[in-house]
Amino acid sequence: MGLFQKRRDAAYLQRLDTRGVFDNTTKNALPQTIIAKIVQNHFASPNGKTPKALLIGFDGARADSMHLLVKSEDEAVTGKLFTSAYSAVNTLKAEGGLYLSFAGGVPENPQETSTAQGWAAILTGVWGDDNGVKRHVPLKTDCPTVLRSLAENGKKAAFLAEWADHFTITYKEEIRMAEEKKLPLCFRKYADDAALAQAFSEHIAGDTDCIFGIFEAPDYNGHTTGFGARNYRYAAGVMHLDNLAYRLMEEVRARPTYEKEDWLVLITSDHGGHGRRHGTQQMYDRMTFIACNQPIKG
Repeated sequence: MGLFQKRRDAAYLQRLDTRGVFDNTTKNALPQTIIAKIVQNHFASPNGKTPKALLIGFDGARADSMHLLVKSEDEAVTGKLFTSAYSAVNTLKAEGGLYLSFAGGVPENPQETSTAQGWAAILTGVWGDDNGVKRHVPLKTDCPTVLRSLAENGKKAAFLAEWADHFTITYKEEIRMAEEKKLPLCFRKYADDAALAQAFSEHIAGDTDCIFGIFEAPDYNGHTTGFGARNYRYAAGVMHLDNLAYRLMEEVRARPTYEKEDWLVLITSDHGGHGRRHGTQQMYDRMTFIACNQPIKG
C-alpha cells in the first residue's frame, strides 16, 4: 500500500471516530462475522417470549453513510443535522447501539470486500477460508448459514434478495439442501427494492421466525454514480432505506402477538466502496456498520 493510500485511510478512520455517531471506535471495530453469533445467541437464550429476528441488509453502504443519519459532535462532519423521528438507525442506536464493523477478513488473512464474501461471512460467522466463499464460488455445504441452522432446529427462516448470483452461485447448494430436507427455509428473488420491501412486510405479518433480506440501492448507486456520502444519489439511497427500515420496524411492533415476542432487529452492510468499485483492502471498502436494538459486546 502506497503512502498516499495510507494517509487517505488514516484520514477516513479519523473521520469515522468523530464522537457521537458510533458506540465504538475504529480500533475496536467488530468483525462482520459476529452477526451470525448474535442471531444464534438470540434464539438460544429464551426469556419466556418467542424469539424472532428482522435482519436488514443495506448492500454497499459505507460506514460513513451513517453520518447522513446520526448527528455527531462535530458539525464539520455531519452538519447541523436534526435527527429524524422516522430513522431506523437512530431508533436502533437509542435502543441498543450503532457500531463500526469491518469486512475483508483479518490483516493476516484478507479477502475481497465484495458482496458474496461479505454476506457469506455475516451469515455463517466465519471468513472465506472456512465458509468457502473467499472467491465467487458456492458456500461449503458443511458450513451452514445461521438461517439454515435455525431451520434445522424447526424455526422458519427466509432469505430475500435481488442479486441473481445469491441464488445461482453462493447459496445454490444450500437451497438444494433445504429443498431436499424440506426445511422451513425459503430463498426468494425479487426484481427491485420496492418488491423486496413488500416481501419483508408479508413475512413480518406471517409466521416467519427469522427474516433476512438485502436491499440494493446504495450498491447500485455507488457502481453507477460513485460511492460516498457527498454523492447525492448514493446519499438518497441510504436515507431512503433508513426510512423504509423504520416502516418495517413499525410493522413488527404492530403485530398482534408483539408483546409475547422478543425481536432482534439489526441493520448492516456487506462492504463499502470507493469511486465506482469495491473489493480492495482500502478502509473505504473495509469499514461497515451494525445497528442493533440490543447492545453488542465484542
